[in-house]
Amino acid sequence: MEGAKQGIVVAGDQGKGNGLTQLSYPQGVVVDQFGTVYV
Repeated sequence: MEGAKQGIVVAGDQGKGNGLTQLSYPQGVVVDQFGTVYV
């Protein structure tokens, strides 16, 4: 979120793949009206 001072990474940063901390071919990012981010 713009101006946010902190945040957490829940997936990604471990290369592509099917592991719990990996993203497998993400296609886009959407933020809903509540600020929830969907990849």
